Amino acid sequence: MKSKLAALARSFRWAGCGVRHCVLHERNFRIHLAAALFVFWLAGALRVEAAGFGLLSLAAGGVLAAEMLNTAVEAAVDLASPGRHPLAKLAKDVSAGAVLVMALASVGVGFAVLWRPEGLLALWRALLAHWQPKVLLVIYLALAAWFVFGFGGEKQTPA
Repeated sequence: MKSKLAALARSFRWAGCGVRHCVLHERNFRIHLAAALFVFWLAGALRVEAAGFGLLSLAAGGVLAAEMLNTAVEAAVDLASPGRHPLAKLAKDVSAGAVLVMALASVGVGFAVLWRPEGLLALWRALLAHWQPKVLLVIYLALAAWFVFGFGGEKQTPA
């Protein structure tokens, strides 16, 4: 029983290594994370119900998972075909296209869940009326820009 638990713990650790790799080396993964954080903040500010949060979680998780699968496909293709090859290009293009399709679908989910004109207008008015929300927004945007463009290392294939 102990060895089964250890094996399970190892599998979670390896999965964590995959997530860590994407956070550190995949700019687009960080873009999706920053966008998801903003969407969840907006959902909270609009008092979205639990079902809406569930849909947003599935959409954001789907985009992040698609981005991770794209990274895995790119790494496998680079390993199998270090030179240029039309089929390698096709595999990478289709994989990236899958991320795009999922991201566009998640935008649709976001609009369906978050489109609340009265609530959005109230948030906009609060942003314009008080200096604190403006400062917080600037801080978030600066941190998001640093996270996306200044965080992590060069893109690389893990060993």
